[in-house]
Amino acid sequence: MSEIIAAIDETGANTLLADAIQTVGTLSKSGSGNLGPFGASYTVHGSFTSGAVDLIPPDTIRIDHLHFAWHADLSFSIDLNDFLPHFCLPQVCIDIPCVGEVCTPEICIDWPTIPIPTVSFGDFVEATADFGLDVALTSGNWKVQIVVKNVSQLQFGPGTAAILGIIAAAITPLLLAVPFIGPFLAIAVDAIIAAIGIAGLTGFLGPIISPFISGLKVPVYNQPKHFELLPAAGANDPAVFIELDTVQARIEGSDEDELVLDIDISA
Repeated sequence: MSEIIAAIDETGANTLLADAIQTVGTLSKSGSGNLGPFGASYTVHGSFTSGAVDLIPPDTIRIDHLHFAWHADLSFSIDLNDFLPHFCLPQVCIDIPCVGEVCTPEICIDWPTIPIPTVSFGDFVEATADFGLDVALTSGNWKVQIVVKNVSQLQFGPGTAAILGIIAAAITPLLLAVPFIGPFLAIAVDAIIAAIGIAGLTGFLGPIISPFISGLKVPVYNQPKHFELLPAAGANDPAVFIELDTVQARIEGSDEDELVLDIDISA
C-alpha cells in the first residue's frame, strides 16, 4: 500500500484543472496557408479556459466545452493576374519605302499584385477533449500532467461568420481605387469571398487552431523527488527530507469518481 494517497473528487478536479489550465498561459504560432484563391500568412495567439470535467475510470479525464479564445492577424495580397484576362497589344508592321518593314513591339499587360493591410480578428472555439494521465520523473522532479488523447469536432463561436465581412471590407476599398477597372475587381473579389463561405473559412482556420488543442498538456502535480518535508528550525534542527520513490496517477470509480495520486516514500 502507498504511504501517501491524495484524492480529489470531480468538484475538486474542476477547480484544480481550471487553475492548471491558466498556467498554460498564452500560446502562439505563425504560418501560411490558402484561403480560397488567396495565399495568406498568419499569426495566431490564444489561451484556454476549462470546461466541465468528467473523471472516467481508469485513466481518462474528459473536459467538455474546453474553451480556446484566439486572435489572428492575417496578411495577404491579391494578384490581379488571377482574376483578369491576359492580353497583349498586337504587333503592327508597316512597309516604309527606302527603309523597309518597321514593326511596333508587342506590348503585354502585366497586372499588379495589390498588398492588403494586416487584417485582425478573433473569436473562440470549443471542443470536447479526452485526456490521459502522464507521469514521469524528469530532471529530479516527479511530474503528473494530463495529455490530450482525442478531440471532438471543433465548434467555432458566432463571431467567426463575421470574419469574411472583415476581410471583404479590407479588400474592397483598395480594389475600387484601381483606375478604370476598380468596380469590376471589387465585385469579382466580393463574389469569390462569398463563394468561399463559412465552410471554406473554417476549413482554413481548423488546421491552424486544432494543433493548439490536440497538443495541449496541462500540469497537475510537480514535486522534487528529494522532497523537503520539514524546513530547518535552527542550527541543531536541520531540514528533514524524504524520497518520493514512485508516483502513480489513476481515476478511481466510486459513488464519486476521484483523481488519485499514489506515492511511495522512503527516508
